Amino acid sequence: MKTKIRKLSVKKILFLCIFSTPFLLNAQNDSISKSKIKSFFSSIDLGADLKSRYIWRGINLGGHTPSIQPFIEYNFAKGWTIGVWGAYSFSEQPNQEVDTYISYTIPNERLNFIFTNYFFPDYSLRNNHYFDFSNDSGHVLEFMGTYFPFKKMPLSFSVATNFYGADKQIDTEGNPTDKQSFSTYIETKYTTSLATVSLDFFVAGVINNKGKYYGDDENSFINIGMAASKEIQITERFALPVDTSLLFNPSQGNIYLVFGISL
Repeated sequence: MKTKIRKLSVKKILFLCIFSTPFLLNAQNDSISKSKIKSFFSSIDLGADLKSRYIWRGINLGGHTPSIQPFIEYNFAKGWTIGVWGAYSFSEQPNQEVDTYISYTIPNERLNFIFTNYFFPDYSLRNNHYFDFSNDSGHVLEFMGTYFPFKKMPLSFSVATNFYGADKQIDTEGNPTDKQSFSTYIETKYTTSLATVSLDFFVAGVINNKGKYYGDDENSFINIGMAASKEIQITERFALPVDTSLLFNPSQGNIYLVFGISL
């Protein structure tokens, strides 16, 4: 009787294993699929910033009204990010901007490269022509590199150059030519913190600005200042990021105090 019972138990075990295998495989595949989906969405970031003015590299691009700046980006591989960023002012004839970019940061995070396609469509929305990359289109292509030379000092150096698009040299009569200007923006930044406030101090200028992309001067300092940011705790689970920037453009003689909220 014991032997018979043992054989019967083995048969049952084999039957159960064979019968349940498809269900186990399906459950495993389902778990892998859910894991991939979860990983995909966890790599996506989106949100929007609300700025009192849109000041970019010391230049006012948003007119005299606040600007809302939405974005969405996806980290599709280690160190690689692709995204879209936009800026829209609240004026009757709003300045618009839609930028696509792809960036790569090396594993030790001391060097970053980013390629950006700036696009400035017609404010009327009737003459956008996004897929027109001709010389007179609204596209400007830029390549930028940022280097952190010191491990223990949060100091960075950035160089950004326009290599194609609507940044052409200006002739003696003030008209754009077919020659690319290759305007180059150079920035040094130091990052630190004070209590709960993060602080950035920066000095930046432009060289080879023959197309007046950054203003009237060919070589000048255009962006000197500081930016402070912190999180204001609203509830136990929600904190509101806010920031304030004090910006001075010596080339244009302008100064800006900009406040922003991030969602």
